[in-house]
Amino acid sequence: MKLPNGKVVDILSLVFEEMYKWLQDTAQKKEAGGYIVGYQHCETENITLERVSHPYRLDIRKKYLYSMRDPRHKIFLKKCVREKSFYMGVWHTHPQMVPEPSNIDWEDWYETLDVDRTGCEYVFFVIVGIKETRIWVGDFKEKNIVEILECKKVGGLYQV
Repeated sequence: MKLPNGKVVDILSLVFEEMYKWLQDTAQKKEAGGYIVGYQHCETENITLERVSHPYRLDIRKKYLYSMRDPRHKIFLKKCVREKSFYMGVWHTHPQMVPEPSNIDWEDWYETLDVDRTGCEYVFFVIVGIKETRIWVGDFKEKNIVEILECKKVGGLYQV
């Protein structure tokens, strides 16, 4: 996926595999989410998102609400830092085919731009819907949030 600065973010398949385990594809399933971790390459400045945390017992989970409350999310982040993987954003599910950010999402995301810091100049926001997953990036300097899309493929290879 191409970033606003022209660099690329690569999201490892393990990230999507974990998020897809929590799809809200039936009426009784509740929202899920967690942190996203990764790193920025020193030479290319491209970004890799490599792991996510998932819901734990003490998190608040409702059909239209998810709140990370379990201390194991912070333990996950601390362990990742020791392995040179850093906080890069958050993900959560929506019970929609194609997810749309709620007003609560937008408010939370803009607050994140004011208070959080990641391992790069962006923070990533992922919403996993039943049929599609959408990704937005918040730019700490510009204080704006834009959706990013998959790069074009030519002959099975991504083109930047």
